[in-house]
This record gives sequence, structure tokens and C-alpha cells, in this order.
Amino acid sequence: MAVTLNTNSAAYVALANLRSVQQALQVTEKRVSTGFITADALDNGAVFGVAQLTRGSIAGNTAVSQELGNFSGLVQVASAASTQISNNLSDIRAVFSHLGNQNLSADERSQYHTQLQSLVSSIGNFIKGAQYGATNLLSNATTISLLADHQNGNTISISGNSYNISSPYVVLNDLASPVTALTATVSQDWLNTSFGSVSSSVSTVLNFVGSLNRSLETQLNFNSNVRSALNNALGSLVDADLAAESANLTALQVKQSLSTQALSIANEGPSSLLRLFQ
Repeated sequence: MAVTLNTNSAAYVALANLRSVQQALQVTEKRVSTGFITADALDNGAVFGVAQLTRGSIAGNTAVSQELGNFSGLVQVASAASTQISNNLSDIRAVFSHLGNQNLSADERSQYHTQLQSLVSSIGNFIKGAQYGATNLLSNATTISLLADHQNGNTISISGNSYNISSPYVVLNDLASPVTALTATVSQDWLNTSFGSVSSSVSTVLNFVGSLNRSLETQLNFNSNVRSALNNALGSLVDADLAAESANLTALQVKQSLSTQALSIANEGPSSLLRLFQ
């Protein structure tokens, strides 16, 4: 190869190789620093576009699950209140059994009546206390629709009438409100005829609340599994293998050093011509 002052072919080759190594080094450094093999559209537009769609699905899934989780608080409050109401009904039944005894004195009957009024009043307080946010399942007559799946638009519909426990409370309150203590006949007749209906209404609400809670838990578990699958898919698309990138980074740093030395040596070539004229 001819040695000239105008063209240093060795330097051109070394410079081209150095540029190539530096470009590869920049790519690897970006992967190491971000943790992504595709951090933006400049890395791979098609893959990044798919990744962004997947991230949108994950965000939608997360938001829906958060709302379902928030609504589960309302269900828990309704469950606690309706359970306590059911417990009070057991006590009310015992009181009516006592009031059905014809041998009670007027004072004893009055005391049992006072106890009945207290138990019924507590039921009213439990119903009012079942408020969560702006909703009370136990006294709400409107239908509530919850988004359960952001992709297909599936919903969980809740009929307020199914959970409304105000009517049994009104029946009990009307019965316990009069100042005059209940007679044995009225107490026994109500216990034999109407108490079963009131108790059944409360039991139905308990069943609805339990079923709703199971539906919410099932949907939340499903959403969690879908979110995990989407995260795994996203990772397969864009996550960098940091162990491999670390090894590649070390190799490229060595290549960069060698390319720099090669360019330095190539640039010293023309100066050797001076020795020919000494």
C-alpha cells in the first residue's frame, strides 16, 4: 500500500470502526441505564407502539380494580351492619317470647317492651351506619353498575331493592313504638306469623351481600391474573437482559479503547515519512 500525505486509509478504517463501536456502546449504555431494550420509539417504533398499548391495558385494569376494591369497602360495611341486625333479631325474638307469657306483671311487660324498643332503635342505627361514601346498600333503592372489565366493558349490576332492609325495620318500629306494652296475645301472634317474614328478609340481604362480596373477590382475582399476564408480556417485549448487556458493555468498552489506539497509530503513519528525508 502506498504511503501518501493526502489519504490515510488506515486512519479512515480505524475511524469508521471507532464510530461503529461508539454507536453500539451508546445503545448498550441506554439499555443498561433504562433497563429496557426498547425504551422509546427511536429504538423500535413497532415494538414500542405495541408496548404502549399494553401499558394502557395495564393502567385500565389497575383503575378498574381500584374502583372494585373501593366498592368492596361498601360491601364490608353492609355485611357488618346486616350481620348485627340479624343478631338483634335473635334478641328481639327472645323478647317477644317473653312478652308472649301471659303471667308477666305489668312492670315486667313494660321492661321487656322498653328492651324491644332499644333493640329496634339499634337496628335503625345500624342501617344508617352502613353508609360508605355516598352510598348505603341497606337503604338505597337505586341500581348501581360497576365496571368490572375495562377491555370488554363487562359490569357488575347491583339492585338497591335487593339489599334494602328498611321495610323490615319499619314493621318492627311500628310494632314497638306504642307506649302501651304489647299484650301476650299480640306478641305471640306476631311471633308466629310475621317474625318469620322479617327474619327471612334480613337473611336474604345477608345472602345477597355475601354473594356480591364473592363476585367482587372473583373479579379482583381475575383482574390481578390478567394484569400479571400483561406485565409478563410487556417485559418480554421491552425488558433488557441486564446480565447480557453488562457483558456486552464491557466488551464494547475494550473495543473502544483498542479502536482509539488503532486510530492513534494510524494517524502517526504519515509522520514516518519525515524519517525518509533525514
